[in-house]
Amino acid sequence: MRKKMSRLKALLLAVLIVLPLPAWAAEDLTDLLVNKGTITKEEADSLQKRSISSAIDKITFYGDLRLREEGFWYSGSGLGDLNKNRQRFRLRVGTDITEGPVVVHIRLATGQGEQVSTNQSERSLSAQKAAWVDRAYVEVFAIPDLNLMGGRMANPFTVSLTGELVWDDDYNPEGFGEIYTLKLGDDTKVYGILGQFILDSDNSPNKTGGGEQWLLGYQVGTNMKVDPVDVDAAILFYNLANGTKDSFNQTATQDGNTRKACPGGTPTNCLANPFNVIDATASVSFNAGLPITVAGDYVENLADTVQSVSPSIKDQTTAFAVGFKVGKASNANSYEAGYMYRSVETDATLADLADSDFGPNGGTNRKGHVVWAAYNFTKFTQVKVKYFNTKVKDDNLPPAPITASDQNPTFNRIQLDFSVKF
Repeated sequence: MRKKMSRLKALLLAVLIVLPLPAWAAEDLTDLLVNKGTITKEEADSLQKRSISSAIDKITFYGDLRLREEGFWYSGSGLGDLNKNRQRFRLRVGTDITEGPVVVHIRLATGQGEQVSTNQSERSLSAQKAAWVDRAYVEVFAIPDLNLMGGRMANPFTVSLTGELVWDDDYNPEGFGEIYTLKLGDDTKVYGILGQFILDSDNSPNKTGGGEQWLLGYQVGTNMKVDPVDVDAAILFYNLANGTKDSFNQTATQDGNTRKACPGGTPTNCLANPFNVIDATASVSFNAGLPITVAGDYVENLADTVQSVSPSIKDQTTAFAVGFKVGKASNANSYEAGYMYRSVETDATLADLADSDFGPNGGTNRKGHVVWAAYNFTKFTQVKVKYFNTKVKDDNLPPAPITASDQNPTFNRIQLDFSVKF
């Protein structure tokens, strides 16, 4: 009999340790077992210390679902066959796991495996859609004011209101990042950011130092609060390293950037020019009954570039954007509206990482307007409409003309989004 009671006691202890019971249920059950004399008070106290709640507290789950109705069309005659309307969705599910000074970030997302989009079109008789590894990286906070990142990570560089001139919002670089932040009093901070992003990896013989082709970035910036104004300013410099100019190619490229045949003749979309890009951004925010933000962005590729020999076209290497936002759609019953103008020459920045929605295929060699408005029904639900009106900036350069009769028609894109965060 004593042996059976010992086995029962061991079983009950195992159940209490393993089962993820609510706190109130676990307390009631341990009290009952103590009163029955099945376990001692000391054993009950030990069980509470061994609760799995401490492990659960290390894990944070989050995600979002966005439904999108999107249409785009050309303003020109004889282009109706190119107009399109589609329904899309984006699902992202992630978790952050904290273990002391180390945080593991994991996020899965829908999409086609592209570097600048997680949208999935609704088609193919409702065939199942793939989930991709959108983020998988480690962040370490072992040294005060310094965090180190490695893996497929969130973009470490500060991106302003007009920042998609250089970085698409969905771009998650692979490689390493380091961020150092120094507070100067309660209202000012300065920071320095380094990024070493692996763009591609192959065994092309013309590269030194191995097969990886890198983007190396350096940014310094500041955030200052001078009541009632907040000022953000940053300068970013990046260059492409290790044979990227002659051998970097992307299977699915965006429009823009001068390209040429790769060594050996195929494929034919290697970058023809180097990139030593400087990007200066600034924004000013204040409250005039509603929050208002005014922002600007200037980009220049400092490298020597040639876009075309006949006709001779050189130094298409600058870009700029200006814009503003009124209001802020974040809390329940809040709203915002904004406007932006962009002008991006063909080799100002790396086209494959720039805004994928600015034009039919995103990228560079484009100019135009962006207008949007958003309203939050609750803190976690939002409806948003966004309109793009763009043209090719220099129609002597890629992309090729749409038709012979109208070589540079205006391209229009409108997006209606409904988003839920959880």
